[in-house]
Amino acid sequence: MVSLAQLRPSVLNAARRSLHRARLHENAVFSRPASFGTSLVDDMWGGEDSAAPPLDKPPMGPNTYYNPVTAIMQRGPKKDVAERPKPYHLHVYTTHNNCRVVFTYPSGRLVKNGWWTSGSCGFKGANKSSYEAGYQCAVRAFKRIEEEITSPTFKDGGVSPVTLALKFKGFGWGREAVQKAFMTSEGDNIRSSVVVVEDRTPIKIGGTRAKKARRL
Repeated sequence: MVSLAQLRPSVLNAARRSLHRARLHENAVFSRPASFGTSLVDDMWGGEDSAAPPLDKPPMGPNTYYNPVTAIMQRGPKKDVAERPKPYHLHVYTTHNNCRVVFTYPSGRLVKNGWWTSGSCGFKGANKSSYEAGYQCAVRAFKRIEEEITSPTFKDGGVSPVTLALKFKGFGWGREAVQKAFMTSEGDNIRSSVVVVEDRTPIKIGGTRAKKARRL
């Protein structure tokens, strides 16, 4: 319950003026002795320990008043909550000619044996830009991520539990292949670890004139 001492000064001033006029004109009926020692005035002036004002002085507001907006905004001391570990990063770079997948620690350092390209997966020539090349890169990356989930390498910057931030850059068949690989049985053990999905493909606005479109 809010006491009168916590109300706004304008409300208190109006109440005191009415009480002041009633006492001067002897129109007030008090159930207690007609003096400024009543509980109403004591409440208006902050409690029993504070002195009531004399009649020959104008009413004055309290030093503090209750503001419901501020009371809602004020919060108690912050609880000690353990910080969530930062996620690992799985970068997927795809172009019209190649696909590259890189697995890094939260600090950005490359995980050992944590990179794959279409060429390293055995694809040559025009096949490096194919859907299957991107799919094989994703499958091999999933196996390495499962190893890191099972036994994180703490000395190199690993954390536990292992969470994953998936970051795509560029367009190509490899991008679609990696996305579909997460939804297959190969990605069952990895899918629940993904906490962030970002598209970091740069968008050109203005700048120099683009190259002439290739015509076949």
